[in-house]
Amino acid sequence: AMAPVGGPAACLAGSCSQATLQQIVHAESIMPVLHLDPERVVAGKEEAGRALSWASARLADGPVLIASSSTPDEVTRLQARHGREAAGQAIEQAMADIADGLLHIGVRRLVVAGGETSGAVVDRLRLPGFLVGAEIAPGVPVLRSVGAHAGDMLLALKSGNFGGANFFADALALMR
Repeated sequence: AMAPVGGPAACLAGSCSQATLQQIVHAESIMPVLHLDPERVVAGKEEAGRALSWASARLADGPVLIASSSTPDEVTRLQARHGREAAGQAIEQAMADIADGLLHIGVRRLVVAGGETSGAVVDRLRLPGFLVGAEIAPGVPVLRSVGAHAGDMLLALKSGNFGGANFFADALALMR
């Protein structure tokens, strides 16, 4: 068996699917949750920096969740104002910035909800390869990055509608 990956754990939620929104509500009962302001993200305001300051003050006490997820109505409004492409890209990039910042402050276990968000995070962290581990939910395994510059990391990457209501807790329980 491989050595456990220590260090703090964090969750990022960029998906707006019904399942993810329920998973965020559930997570609020077990860990601190920060909701990013999508308007401020798209306007280029310092939401990523704010999220990292917030996280670094709390990670010593246990996992945190940072969510950019919005209700479908909010998403529609955002896209109407800024264009679908621009809004989506700004949010994905902010989440990738946050993931990168979390890595720099010692996070080595990262759960990411949202297909586009997961893609942006993996690209930004330049993770060369993965070993596939235990299944958290059907189709969502724990991944162990190998050969990464920062050392081994554990990740869980899921598209919106995967996983039960307890997904974030379930993922963290398997990511040791």
